[in-house]
Amino acid sequence: MEINYYGHQETIAQNLILLMRQKGCSRLSLSKLTGVPRPAIDQLLLSGGEIIKESSYNTYILWINQTFNLAEDYFLKEKSMPKFLPQPPLIKYERSELAQELLDGLDQILDIYSMYIK
Repeated sequence: MEINYYGHQETIAQNLILLMRQKGCSRLSLSKLTGVPRPAIDQLLLSGGEIIKESSYNTYILWINQTFNLAEDYFLKEKSMPKFLPQPPLIKYERSELAQELLDGLDQILDIYSMYIK
């Protein structure tokens, strides 16, 4: 059965945050485990995958499902955060161009650093 995940972005974003907490994954480690590019993980978590093409969005969710042996509809079912974990705010905000450039540079440094740590 082929599921179109693109129309369920908000639910998927919330469930992905829960999965990452349960598995103890950071964005970078999730990217390495699943093969989903790190910037795409950011888009998936912000429930604003508008930048990601629909076909790519569906593929990324399938890769995550396969990596963790999850059911196809795992991300479509609403789950609630355990009461002991605070609900993270899903706030979209705008950064200045300079701030974004600096953060992108730091991301690249961390990616390079992570290649040497094994």
